[in-house]
Amino acid sequence: MSEDLTIIPYEHYLHFIITGSANYNNAVILWKTIAATCREHNCFNVLGEQKITNTMPTMDAWRHQNIFIDAGITAKYRIAWVDANPVTYKQTEFIRTVLSNRDIGYGKLFTELEKAKSWLLEKIPKNGA
Repeated sequence: MSEDLTIIPYEHYLHFIITGSANYNNAVILWKTIAATCREHNCFNVLGEQKITNTMPTMDAWRHQNIFIDAGITAKYRIAWVDANPVTYKQTEFIRTVLSNRDIGYGKLFTELEKAKSWLLEKIPKNGA
């Protein structure tokens, strides 16, 4: 695998830091791992920090809808995703739009980690669920 994933659990969310290169197989592994980790911790609040250096083919980006469905990512997941790289941001935005148009997952894309974290924490119900 040409990427590295760091997972940091916090009280009310899981922080995933992904580095390396983008391709369809890595995306499948990433989202299956995110879904499995969320189920394991019974926590569906995701702070994702993407540090990818390249884009993938547009059709592979579009196929993220299948990746999310196969991984079991539903609207119960709150996903604050950070992509601060101007080279990859447009493609990440495209993926978010495809998912949003199909009501897959619930999330927002950011360029700054602190803004993403703030958004995620304000979306978490007061009981911490």
